[in-house]
Amino acid sequence: MRNLTKILFSLNFLYILIIAAETVAIIFLCIYIPAFMSVAGAFAVIWLVTLTACISVAKRGTSNEVNFALVLMITALPVVGAIIYAVFSRKRKERGTLTVENADPRSPMETACLYYCGIGGADYDGAVYFKSGEEYITRLLKEIEKAEKYVYLEYFIICRGQIFSRLLSALKTAVSRGAEVRIIADGVGCAFKTGRREIKRLKSAGAKIKIFHRLVPLLSSRLNLRDHRKIAVIDGKSAFTGGINIADEYANIQSPYGYWKDTGVAVFGPASKVFEGMFLSLWDGSCAIEIQDGGKGRCLPYYDSPYARAGFCESAYLKAISSAEERIHIFTPYFCATEKLACALEFAARRGVDVRIIVPHVPDKKYAFELTKTSALPLSAAGVKFYEYTPGFMHAKSMVCDDCVFIGSYNFDFRSMRLNYECGIMFEGEICEQAERDFWECLRLSSPLTENKIRPPRAFLRFILKLFAPLV
Repeated sequence: MRNLTKILFSLNFLYILIIAAETVAIIFLCIYIPAFMSVAGAFAVIWLVTLTACISVAKRGTSNEVNFALVLMITALPVVGAIIYAVFSRKRKERGTLTVENADPRSPMETACLYYCGIGGADYDGAVYFKSGEEYITRLLKEIEKAEKYVYLEYFIICRGQIFSRLLSALKTAVSRGAEVRIIADGVGCAFKTGRREIKRLKSAGAKIKIFHRLVPLLSSRLNLRDHRKIAVIDGKSAFTGGINIADEYANIQSPYGYWKDTGVAVFGPASKVFEGMFLSLWDGSCAIEIQDGGKGRCLPYYDSPYARAGFCESAYLKAISSAEERIHIFTPYFCATEKLACALEFAARRGVDVRIIVPHVPDKKYAFELTKTSALPLSAAGVKFYEYTPGFMHAKSMVCDDCVFIGSYNFDFRSMRLNYECGIMFEGEICEQAERDFWECLRLSSPLTENKIRPPRAFLRFILKLFAPLV
């Protein structure tokens, strides 16, 4: 079943569908159109539909990369491409709007976050940095077991296995103590990983569950928007986020791609209420909260919600990269930076900033690794240093820029910056120092990303991947 899932959600399968659609369109044009319409009239209609779709793309006001990829698809697939675009570009009801009513921004970045996300920064009592999935999950389950009021979980992947069983046991303990349990799981991320049996077990344990955009066998614009967040909130006192999902490979119980490297963070105190608001904004459609002042430190929780509020992470990364004077150190499983971010990284390297990026050595998606190399090589020539994490798969998602660190669910690619529901948190101080030490530990286990002579078929594949990267 897992092999079938990989095939259905692989880029090669998408290519097969596109080729099949184009073949059907050509056969239809050649055989059936002349029966009720002249060939000239048919081509006039096709040209008009294509032109209308392209004009619609130009009026979207989104990035040039996305617009170019859409126009390419529409022109490559006459009529069919326009239909696909019409289906997937249809805007749905806005969801995921959060407002912190007593927000008190204390820096330009917090002021921007208030504009984009409705959040103006938050105080916190303490924070813990996790440099592995094992540490993160162990601490998370302990906090869940101590819950007295509520447990809110929002994850892209919740998969059957040992970690699921341990989570189920912890939730039962929480429910027995009087806690309410709510869970949001993404329909695409959990497809074929969480079945009816697992859902039934969670409900039997006392959990309320919502599947975000359930996978259906119909062409739907909903499937293009995914809840990629990783959020756990316990009693409004602690919150967890990062790159870690609920599945065995994240704790290295299973190792299909070598050692699975990941990172996460727990924050305690008022800032945890912001993540509670993020969860409730998706559960209810919108949410307004108030948070308390006072704590040992200051942090900046943030998120992106397509249509409602989006664009903060990319803008924040641009600001941090452009302002960096000493270092920019990035963990990412997939690297396909937008044009703006790529230019900012190149300029940072050109002006002497130490720009280093660690990507996987053993990829979980081969096409994504090819796209990573395609995007990395031009920047390597400009002085950006790329490394492969040789023990296995690098799934951590963080960026250290001088004295601040961004940790969250964002990949360094178009989908995370533009299409997914994502979340993250920015710290300065001790958490940044811990993330920096973790980076250097991983760097000692990594080797420079190198590339041998590329054969024409692979070069052509990378060319196609690069063209359609904003849509993948």
